Amino acid sequence: MTTRLRFWRALCATVAVAGLLSAPYGRLRPAFAQAPGAPIVIGASLSLTGIFADGGKYSLEGYQLWIKQQNAKGGLLGRQIVLKYYDDQSEPATGVRLYERLINEDKVDVIMGPYGTAITAPAANVAERYKMPMICPETADVAMFRRGFKYIFQGLGPVQTYLYGVLSIARDHKLRTLALIGPDTAFAHSLVDAVPEVARGFGQSIVYTEFYPARASDFSSVIEKVKAANPDAVLAMAFPNDSIGVLRQLKQSNYAPKLFYEAIGASDPRYVQSAGQDVNGVFSVTAWDPDNASKENAEFKSSYRAEFHRDPDYHAASNYSALEVLAAAVKRAGSLDHDKLRDAIAEVRVPTLIGNWRIDPRTGIQLGYTSYILQWQNGKQVIVYPGNVAHGKPIVPFPPWAGR
Repeated sequence: MTTRLRFWRALCATVAVAGLLSAPYGRLRPAFAQAPGAPIVIGASLSLTGIFADGGKYSLEGYQLWIKQQNAKGGLLGRQIVLKYYDDQSEPATGVRLYERLINEDKVDVIMGPYGTAITAPAANVAERYKMPMICPETADVAMFRRGFKYIFQGLGPVQTYLYGVLSIARDHKLRTLALIGPDTAFAHSLVDAVPEVARGFGQSIVYTEFYPARASDFSSVIEKVKAANPDAVLAMAFPNDSIGVLRQLKQSNYAPKLFYEAIGASDPRYVQSAGQDVNGVFSVTAWDPDNASKENAEFKSSYRAEFHRDPDYHAASNYSALEVLAAAVKRAGSLDHDKLRDAIAEVRVPTLIGNWRIDPRTGIQLGYTSYILQWQNGKQVIVYPGNVAHGKPIVPFPPWAGR
């Protein structure tokens, strides 16, 4: 192998570095020249360790798969694409430092959003400071998009779409009282904060709310308090690591509310591997319909399985879709100029794996994407809402533990 070939192979390899890193602020509009034909470098911080690691790894794989496929088609603007990423360890402050490093030291051409609201919200400040467009494929919270920023774009359906379907199902089954629990994280707070407005529209009321520590492993106290409040429906705004713990505690307490919902932990296809038949009856939310019959969806699933030897989840699909949007915007802009690219992302309309990209150009809030409600039935995830895409009907009430 020649020295030149070794150089280009190394340059085009995906780079991963973990750790706490810092960088100077530098200029607010970093400018750097790329040699013609040099790879386009996309930068991102992702949660590959820590409490958000389950979703963060799916997110990384979505990015990686799209880049591999796009490079096989010739890349973008006639240039190959490289992903430069770091592990933010599920720590917001680390994520901020890593985006500073990507921009100032690594001098990436484009940045893409991290995993989750907790990291995305502070990282958005970095994108705005340097006027670098950033598609955020892992946040449903709309609060950060109401700060007057011009360079961030929401890549999931707004948080209200996580709730409307499950509360509609609850209403249809005359379930009127709700208990809300979740880890003390930005994501859980954004969901809980959105419940009152949606619930009022369905004539529902909240009888109990509690946030437990983000790294909690004992849920006996919170479940006993929920049980005492006797709600019709329990909504747990939980990640995969605590979703299993909460479900197991329901069983240990022999407590079966009429409806049980876990967003987003129960959306992970591997949930059943830990919980077995206990998953049946659990509702969750997803941004992607894995059973969509489109050719693109079938190809995505088969290529993902071939590449990573597991089924994708909606995080992988969302991040893959975000790069579909980026590619369409780059082609529309005809360059990587940040202002041209910002305008193109705001204006472009493109179908993706998770829906039709369309955002409010004034705020960056997503207008085209929505969310689907799934339920675990017979050990499989079934989309049950909305009706026009449902593959089954919701089963209510949640089955008692004695009958499983």
